[in-house]
Amino acid sequence: MADNNKSVSGKKQAPKQKKPNFFVATFSELKQVSWPTFGDTMKRLAAVLAITVIFLVVLMAIDILLQWIHTELFAVLEDEMYLDAGQIAALIVSGVLVIAAIAGVIAYKVVKSKHDKQA
Repeated sequence: MADNNKSVSGKKQAPKQKKPNFFVATFSELKQVSWPTFGDTMKRLAAVLAITVIFLVVLMAIDILLQWIHTELFAVLEDEMYLDAGQIAALIVSGVLVIAAIAGVIAYKVVKSKHDKQA
Protein backbone atom coordinates (compact mmCIF):
# COMPACT_ATOMS: atom_id res chain seq x y z
CA MET A 1 0.00 0.00 0.00
CA ALA A 2 1.26 3.50 -0.80
CA ASP A 3 2.37 5.81 2.00
CA ASN A 4 0.09 8.87 2.25
CA ASN A 5 2.78 11.02 3.95
CA LYS A 6 5.12 10.99 0.94
CA SER A 7 5.18 13.95 -1.37
CA VAL A 8 5.84 13.89 -5.08
CA SER A 9 9.61 14.06 -4.56
CA GLY A 10 9.56 11.07 -2.23
CA LYS A 11 10.30 12.90 1.04
CA LYS A 12 8.11 12.40 4.08
CA GLN A 13 6.14 15.42 5.24
CA ALA A 14 5.62 16.15 8.91
CA PRO A 15 1.98 15.93 9.94
CA LYS A 16 0.39 19.36 10.12
CA GLN A 17 -0.14 20.57 13.65
CA LYS A 18 -3.34 22.37 14.45
CA LYS A 19 -2.74 26.04 15.29
CA PRO A 20 -4.05 27.01 18.73
CA ASN A 21 -6.89 29.50 18.83
CA PHE A 22 -5.51 32.97 19.60
CA PHE A 23 -8.21 33.88 22.10
CA VAL A 24 -8.04 30.55 23.94
CA ALA A 25 -4.26 30.85 24.22
CA THR A 26 -4.51 34.45 25.40
CA PHE A 27 -7.02 33.68 28.12
CA SER A 28 -5.06 30.65 29.28
CA GLU A 29 -1.98 32.87 29.63
CA LEU A 30 -3.98 35.50 31.52
CA LYS A 31 -5.10 32.84 34.01
CA GLN A 32 -1.45 32.14 34.83
CA VAL A 33 -0.66 35.79 35.66
CA SER A 34 -0.32 36.61 39.35
CA TRP A 35 -2.42 39.75 39.68
CA PRO A 36 -1.71 42.23 42.50
CA THR A 37 -4.17 42.56 45.35
CA PHE A 38 -6.40 45.59 45.73
CA GLY A 39 -4.24 46.86 48.59
CA ASP A 40 -1.08 46.61 46.51
CA THR A 41 -2.79 48.43 43.68
CA MET A 42 -3.89 51.23 45.99
CA LYS A 43 -0.34 51.57 47.40
CA ARG A 44 1.06 51.84 43.89
CA LEU A 45 -1.66 54.33 42.97
CA ALA A 46 -0.74 56.45 46.00
CA ALA A 47 2.93 56.38 44.96
CA VAL A 48 2.04 57.45 41.41
CA LEU A 49 -0.17 60.25 42.68
CA ALA A 50 2.55 61.45 45.09
CA ILE A 51 5.14 61.55 42.30
CA THR A 52 2.64 63.32 40.06
CA VAL A 53 2.01 65.98 42.70
CA ILE A 54 5.77 66.43 43.21
CA PHE A 55 6.28 66.92 39.47
CA LEU A 56 3.30 69.28 39.41
CA VAL A 57 4.87 71.45 42.11
CA VAL A 58 8.25 71.45 40.34
CA LEU A 59 6.70 72.35 36.99
CA MET A 60 4.58 75.08 38.58
CA ALA A 61 7.72 76.53 40.20
CA ILE A 62 9.51 76.51 36.85
CA ASP A 63 6.45 78.09 35.24
CA ILE A 64 6.33 80.84 37.86
CA LEU A 65 10.05 81.47 37.44
CA LEU A 66 9.77 81.70 33.65
CA GLN A 67 6.72 83.93 33.95
CA TRP A 68 8.63 86.26 36.28
CA ILE A 69 11.58 86.34 33.86
CA HIS A 70 9.21 87.10 31.01
CA THR A 71 7.45 89.84 32.95
CA GLU A 72 10.60 91.49 34.29
CA LEU A 73 12.98 91.18 31.36
CA PHE A 74 11.01 90.83 28.15
CA ALA A 75 7.75 92.67 28.73
CA VAL A 76 7.49 95.26 25.97
CA LEU A 77 3.86 96.29 26.21
CA GLU A 78 2.21 97.66 29.34
CA ASP A 79 -1.23 96.25 28.55
CA GLU A 80 -0.98 92.82 27.04
CA MET A 81 -4.26 91.83 25.45
CA TYR A 82 -3.25 88.23 24.73
CA LEU A 83 -2.40 85.23 26.84
CA ASP A 84 1.24 84.84 27.73
CA ALA A 85 3.11 81.55 27.97
CA GLY A 86 2.48 81.20 31.69
CA GLN A 87 -1.28 81.55 31.31
CA ILE A 88 -1.35 79.10 28.42
CA ALA A 89 0.69 76.57 30.42
CA ALA A 90 -1.63 77.05 33.41
CA LEU A 91 -4.66 76.40 31.22
CA ILE A 92 -3.09 73.25 29.78
CA VAL A 93 -2.03 71.93 33.19
CA SER A 94 -5.43 72.65 34.72
CA GLY A 95 -7.17 70.93 31.82
CA VAL A 96 -4.97 67.87 32.16
CA LEU A 97 -5.61 67.77 35.91
CA VAL A 98 -9.37 67.97 35.41
CA ILE A 99 -9.25 65.13 32.88
CA ALA A 100 -7.04 63.07 35.21
CA ALA A 101 -9.42 63.67 38.11
CA ILE A 102 -12.42 62.56 36.04
CA ALA A 103 -10.54 59.46 34.84
CA GLY A 104 -9.52 58.70 38.43
CA VAL A 105 -13.11 58.90 39.66
CA ILE A 106 -14.29 56.63 36.84
CA ALA A 107 -11.51 54.12 37.52
CA TYR A 108 -12.31 54.17 41.25
CA LYS A 109 -15.99 53.50 40.57
CA VAL A 110 -15.16 50.61 38.23
CA VAL A 111 -12.71 49.02 40.69
CA LYS A 112 -15.12 49.51 43.58
CA SER A 113 -18.03 47.96 41.68
CA LYS A 114 -15.91 44.94 40.70
CA HIS A 115 -14.67 44.62 44.28
CA ASP A 116 -18.26 44.78 45.61
CA LYS A 117 -19.37 42.08 43.14
CA GLN A 118 -16.59 39.76 44.33
CA ALA A 119 -17.43 40.24 48.01
